Amino acid sequence: MKTLYYLLILFFILSSCQNSQEKNTETKISLNGTWQFLASNEVNESDVFKEQSIQLDTIKVPGNWDTRKRYSEYVGKGYYQKQFEIPKNWNGKQIRLKFNAVYETAKVWLNGNLLGVHVGGYTPFDFNITDKIDFNKSNSIVVMADNTYKRGAWWAWGGISRDVTLYANEEVRIVYQHITSVPNFETKKVDFTIKYKLENSSKKDILTKIYASIDGIYADSLAISVKENSTTISEVKFQKELSKVKLWGFNSPNLYQLNSALKIFGNEVDLAQDKFGVRKFEVRGEQFYLNNIAVRMNGVNRVHDHPDYGNTEPDHLVKSDLLDIKSLGCNFSRLMHAPLSKNILKFCDSIGFLLVEEIPVWGDNDPQSYPNNPQTKQWLKEMIERDYNHPSIVGWSVGNELHDTNSSWKEKVLSEGQYGYVNSMLDYIDELDTSRLKTYASLSAYRGGTLENEPFDKIDFISINSYGDAVEHAQTTHEKFPGKPIFISEIGKGQIGPAPEAKLSDELVGYIKGLKDLPYVTGLSIWSYNDYRSNYKGTPESGFREWGIVDERRNKKKAYYQLKEVYKAWQE
Repeated sequence: MKTLYYLLILFFILSSCQNSQEKNTETKISLNGTWQFLASNEVNESDVFKEQSIQLDTIKVPGNWDTRKRYSEYVGKGYYQKQFEIPKNWNGKQIRLKFNAVYETAKVWLNGNLLGVHVGGYTPFDFNITDKIDFNKSNSIVVMADNTYKRGAWWAWGGISRDVTLYANEEVRIVYQHITSVPNFETKKVDFTIKYKLENSSKKDILTKIYASIDGIYADSLAISVKENSTTISEVKFQKELSKVKLWGFNSPNLYQLNSALKIFGNEVDLAQDKFGVRKFEVRGEQFYLNNIAVRMNGVNRVHDHPDYGNTEPDHLVKSDLLDIKSLGCNFSRLMHAPLSKNILKFCDSIGFLLVEEIPVWGDNDPQSYPNNPQTKQWLKEMIERDYNHPSIVGWSVGNELHDTNSSWKEKVLSEGQYGYVNSMLDYIDELDTSRLKTYASLSAYRGGTLENEPFDKIDFISINSYGDAVEHAQTTHEKFPGKPIFISEIGKGQIGPAPEAKLSDELVGYIKGLKDLPYVTGLSIWSYNDYRSNYKGTPESGFREWGIVDERRNKKKAYYQLKEVYKAWQE
């Protein structure tokens, strides 16, 4: 009897442990950490990690190889390899391998089989690897990252720069939930729309039910049928009294959380959680309005660059930089000419900082700037789908310093189609998101710009970059294109110089002060917050372009304190 008694006790303990383990099963596994690494433009990529004679290095992911002295000047292909095992309790689930960013072109192999190629260094991509993994032994991922492609004056940091994660989900999952929450100050209502994209990887049609809730202000369910091996999009709309909702703004960045549980026959198979804010950022005439109040806003642009961290954006750097930027009196900027890291967006959500996010198309000779370019549409789609729920993002931009005039400007526009590029991309934004403003940064609005080569009729506000007489540039732009707000998306007057003594020029300070007197100028953003690594023409011998009000290690220049004073006066 004692033997039977102890066997029963042991059975219950094991059962309890097994049930506990099943209830706490992780649905994702981080692959961050140490990877094998090889920098080479000459190896046979399909056999790169099979050659025993090749001397391999190790490298940290996320990371950039060019932050290390050994690879600081290396441009080309970097090969990464990591072994991993799949938990036994993931058998029967759909398994995805997701990269949050790899600069710039990535090829990915799993167990020697090519999964695919992704082009674009700042947006996420993933692969369904369910049929390609081995549950009985270690699996091998190989990633080729190529940083040869370069646009702009910033350094093209190479490598796997953001998180790598394995996900396990059931055959039906929530791909995304996009929430729009727009206050109507006339009806005193808030109009909500939740758009769900569901994926069904099974071989049968499935009826699902989504149970959604928002922090005590909403709870309801929605039935959605998803056909076999397909995706579907469904929407639910509802209203709430404005008086019962806390708005998101500069000094009160109130956030709500949308929780959506996906159930099949009453069993929860997926859960999506996203924070969002209720706010309305709009254009009326030649002014910006936030939550029914006219606003004029200044900022600084910030380059994703640091000697130790490259463009990987660790949390502590993001927080210290953005809090410092806000302390200068800044609350609105484009920050950078590329999709920002997720932790920047989350932090801006939490401190009430407004952003325009942009894809990396730069200059009048950008090879990507032609009409209906599938590559730039992919970048725009990946950025907007990833970042849709962030209240800090109030506008999308399709490029920087486009339509610059020069001796062959007319021929360039006609033959290469930059007007057509901007036109088609602005239309594409309307397919992805109609709740935000649209713009692009122009250098030619105040030069040879007309409505024949600047599609300003399709944008909500005009963005111009000025490295000369900004007041004159703004006045000329307004005379040619009246009726829209003008934001000086970049302003400068040559590189500022090294820390700590470098100052803003008297001319630049005068331009910033003079712009205050132009009511249609809704704000400006100086280039730039920080010095940044570059091999662009005109870069000092230090290897860092000295446009910043702080240097590459965030040491303040005299220019920092000048800007703080002039921005303070701007707001008075």
